[in-house]
Amino acid sequence: MMFFHALLFDLNGTLVDIYRVSEYRQHLDAMADVLGLKHDKFRDAWSRSFTAWPHGDYPSLQVRFELALGYCLDTSEYPSREAIAEAIRIRVDYITTQQGKVKEGVPEALDWAVGQGYKLGLISNCSLETSEYWETIALSRWFPEPTLSCIVKLNKPDAAIFLYATERLGVEPERCIYIADGDDHEFDTATALGMEVLLVRYDTTDTYRNEPIQPETRYAIDHFNEFQATIERIEADHDGN
Repeated sequence: MMFFHALLFDLNGTLVDIYRVSEYRQHLDAMADVLGLKHDKFRDAWSRSFTAWPHGDYPSLQVRFELALGYCLDTSEYPSREAIAEAIRIRVDYITTQQGKVKEGVPEALDWAVGQGYKLGLISNCSLETSEYWETIALSRWFPEPTLSCIVKLNKPDAAIFLYATERLGVEPERCIYIADGDDHEFDTATALGMEVLLVRYDTTDTYRNEPIQPETRYAIDHFNEFQATIERIEADHDGN
């Protein structure tokens, strides 16, 4: 009999490739180009615009663009509606492409977990675009109702977002394994709630992270071909608890 009843996953850097700083800047510059703005000026305005919605829950991309443009232009200099529409298209394409970069071995690992009887959950700090286009993303097959910050208006490492996810799955936190890349002090909260944690390691060079160094953990994998054996090891270590 399994000790753990659910596997909770982070999204970016865990199930899909982590955002790369160089690629992120290229996508900002592409938006700036179609808007006719200087790269540095638009990058700063775009970053500032996010602070108005720290959960990523802005009403629409149009509204966020309007705020960002307000930081760097007066109304007489506004780009055309067509230019803004093209910038929005670039943004959506970037986010959905990124969320489609599923790591090798992930589908097989998730199918195995389902076959074993684990409930699957996903918790992510992410912006509106991910939620709006989630059904078009391959991972939605395993996570039809993910817990996304832009929807629940909670961010990791707030314990409330973890508890929201476990309540939806109908499991106790102590019966969950949380699988993630360890950013945003998420393991501190998961551990405090009684969860076991599993680190997904990767090269952090050129990565878009809040914590530049991944934490040390008892359990870790470098590739999802190690996932099944590691989960079985965790179960064995908890046998009889």
